[in-house]
Amino acid sequence: MFNSRNANGGMSFEYVALFGSYGWGDGEWMRSWEESCAEAGITLAAESVICNDAPDGEAVEACKALGAALA
Repeated sequence: MFNSRNANGGMSFEYVALFGSYGWGDGEWMRSWEESCAEAGITLAAESVICNDAPDGEAVEACKALGAALA
């Protein structure tokens, strides 16, 4: 995505959404992404979607809501 050295990578954002899955830990990387966005002045279009391994029904519905927020 971006790092503290290049802030937002020189990109112009209208909407940003974060989603992903993880296979170990507790998803700390998502909290880090959200913090990085806030520090760079980027507003998220919707609540981030995260799931452990393959998405379950709840995660699929959250992804659909994320898509609707970006549409």
